[in-house]
Amino acid sequence: MKKITLIRRMVATMANRLKKMGLTLSAAFKKAWELVKGNIIETKVAGVTKGSRQRALHRIATKYGAAAVRVRLERDTANLYDNHAVKVIISVNGSDSYDLGYIPRNLAYVVSAILDKGIELKAAFKEVRGRYAAYMNYGAQITLQLA
Repeated sequence: MKKITLIRRMVATMANRLKKMGLTLSAAFKKAWELVKGNIIETKVAGVTKGSRQRALHRIATKYGAAAVRVRLERDTANLYDNHAVKVIISVNGSDSYDLGYIPRNLAYVVSAILDKGIELKAAFKEVRGRYAAYMNYGAQITLQLA
């Protein structure tokens, strides 16, 4: 019984956020149920070109691989540019944690509401993308799943 209550609360939270983004209430609830039933949401990590994040992604791509990377999500309430920012923090083989970037703004609006309610999301590192030529940057893909 507690599981269904938690799911309904999660759907209502997501639907309210989607409604604020401009969807009708019925469309927002339909989208929220799709997200809950879909199990896995795949997304890119935004902000991976800042600082030394490209070097970190190069090391992951060439030396470690995606299986060695652990991902943790953390709300960034001190972010001046986005009130709903969610940090993507990684660690490779249990080493020190490193801020890789952020969840994209449109998804962070929904994910932040879930994290603020205390609902846990499992995050996993999927792959390093890009760098098809010397002038291109790396990108990172992660997956999110409701715990």
